[in-house]
Amino acid sequence: MNKPSTQQTVLVYALLAIVLIVFLTPIYIIVSSSIKPSTIMFQKPPAIFFEPTIEHYVALFTDRPFAKFVGNSLIVALGSTVFSLTFGSLAAYAISRIKHKRMGDLAFWILSMRMFPPIAVVVPYYIIFKTIGLLDTPFALILIYSTANIPLTTWLMKGFFDEVPTALEEAAAVDGYGLLETFWRVTLPLAAPGLAVSAVFCFIFSWNEFIFALMLTGSKAQTATVAVMSFWSSDAVQWGRIMAGSFIILIPGVIFVLTCQRWLVRGLTMGSVK
Repeated sequence: MNKPSTQQTVLVYALLAIVLIVFLTPIYIIVSSSIKPSTIMFQKPPAIFFEPTIEHYVALFTDRPFAKFVGNSLIVALGSTVFSLTFGSLAAYAISRIKHKRMGDLAFWILSMRMFPPIAVVVPYYIIFKTIGLLDTPFALILIYSTANIPLTTWLMKGFFDEVPTALEEAAAVDGYGLLETFWRVTLPLAAPGLAVSAVFCFIFSWNEFIFALMLTGSKAQTATVAVMSFWSSDAVQWGRIMAGSFIILIPGVIFVLTCQRWLVRGLTMGSVK
């Protein structure tokens, strides 16, 4: 195998540097602006060296119950993730193991449920949840996010279950395992990387979603993303608090990805959709 030339190496590193700059610059702006005094927030040229302050973080949690909104986001994101992994995995296992000529069509139909634009269904959801008394509750958001996450989980997990040899399940059946016990003790552990990938996608979507949270929640179940944008009004835009809230919103997603990193890297390299 030929070693890459010096020019190729330089080009690769240059492209990597450009990608890092593009992705890290917004994060730098968010972090630096969240600790920058309001008096120099829009100074030109921008102040690079300054005395950091936590005034925006203090105002974020004292002026409004931002901790409650973060808690609501965690409840909704974790609830939707658990709900989606449970039912999506069972559906994927059934599609993978039941041999029928229409199973491929069923799998595509399930995935197509995620293709509806949120703005097209938010009003019907509003009417439904207002009628049954679930408006402005975390459970309403968990249900809605699960309708989007379950199809994706089903599609992803089907590829992983297809790679698990059925001979292992047959051997477990010979040992006296039932269907659910075989699924829980044999098949699901082998598909753990797929669960990690699905969990990351489900959590990130539920944590970052804005339209449904804006339209279907009020003061009780408001999420962190909606709370941050409440500092943007026609009278004034409180950029310091918006940046502080944005940085706090970034943290749980990063922690969740790092926690699942052990299985995530493996999961992204196997179980491809066929």
